[in-house]
Amino acid sequence: MGENKKMILTLLIVSAVVNLFFIWYVYTLLKKLLFVSDNIEDFLETLSSYSEYIETIYNMETYYGDETIERLLEYSKEIVKEIKAYEDIYALVYDDEDEEEGEDEET
Repeated sequence: MGENKKMILTLLIVSAVVNLFFIWYVYTLLKKLLFVSDNIEDFLETLSSYSEYIETIYNMETYYGDETIERLLEYSKEIVKEIKAYEDIYALVYDDEDEEEGEDEET
């Protein structure tokens, strides 16, 4: 009977150590995901603002119809669209925060 108790205790300790490792690992991954999520949101805002700026320049009388600026405008819009395809990565974080803020404002 003593051997079974030692074996169970050993397995319990090993299981606890493995579980703690996985908890730490998941925590580390979530921190990295949050960091990437924040950076993608900021990058998208910066790129959208850049695209709007190019469009403003393109619509000026002096540069209207300039093919180089037109291609630059099209390219920047394509990049914004491509980044928005990854919106579900950072939308998870911001959707949860938005719901919490909405609950706080209602109370």
